[in-house]
Amino acid sequence: MKRPDTRNRAHQRERVISAETEPGHASAGLFALWTHRTLLWDFIARDLKRRYTGSSIGFFWTVITPLLELVTYTFVFHGLLKIDFHPAAGWTHYALFLFSGMVTWLMVSDGLSHATISISNHAHLIKKAPFPSIVLPAHLVFSATLNQGIRMIILIVAALLFSGGISALVLLIPFVMVVQTALTLGLGLLLATANVYFRDTNHWVSAMMLLWMFLTPVFYPAASYPKEFILALQLNPLAHLVGIYRELILNSSMPHPNAMIIVTVMSGLILLIGYSVFHHHQSKFADLV
Repeated sequence: MKRPDTRNRAHQRERVISAETEPGHASAGLFALWTHRTLLWDFIARDLKRRYTGSSIGFFWTVITPLLELVTYTFVFHGLLKIDFHPAAGWTHYALFLFSGMVTWLMVSDGLSHATISISNHAHLIKKAPFPSIVLPAHLVFSATLNQGIRMIILIVAALLFSGGISALVLLIPFVMVVQTALTLGLGLLLATANVYFRDTNHWVSAMMLLWMFLTPVFYPAASYPKEFILALQLNPLAHLVGIYRELILNSSMPHPNAMIIVTVMSGLILLIGYSVFHHHQSKFADLV
């Protein structure tokens, strides 16, 4: 008796999804992420499982990989190159300083590199039936945000143990992560659209991400930025994000309001532009992928 009801409910759900994703429907935009939140979460869970299936320690690679990179970079920059930004700073101080920048950077790098190829890699879903295509790049960005959340917890615990404690200002971190996710999603939508038309986009992204990493104060403080390039620093939203996280976690102080305003406005504009471009071109994806 239960099986026919289950099939009927599944059939009705398929019809609802099909109706909600018809071209021109209101849910075809950002609202699709909420309308299809169950589908979105299924994709996020599948992405996380895909990354770690078959490995001996599975999901723990989310923690171990950045820690291994942290040890490597700390040894190279602080141990070999003797880079130090504070007279009394030691290995622990630089490791926390570096890790705070890496946690921020890894989320953006991971989200963009996977979101760029999300549409072209899921051509079978785009072609088969009406599908909320925005879910494809979005679930990869949100997956990167979840990974960042885990790394951020490790950073906070390390700061609590090795830097003399933290303040209640860490409660602002979820808000900052929302702003960072909006920035990454906007860029991801732009790059995913570009990659449908220009398949070399993902190669360009890999090259530009390396440049962006060194232009961002991940390995060094913003104060050491050359004055002649200070405009590049001010226009770099990731630089503001790195600084905000460091102020909240390592310095237990409120970030400068200008930094908060700049990164919030820039993230909102980039998300609006990215969504507009993606929404305008998504009806053509099935013919191009």
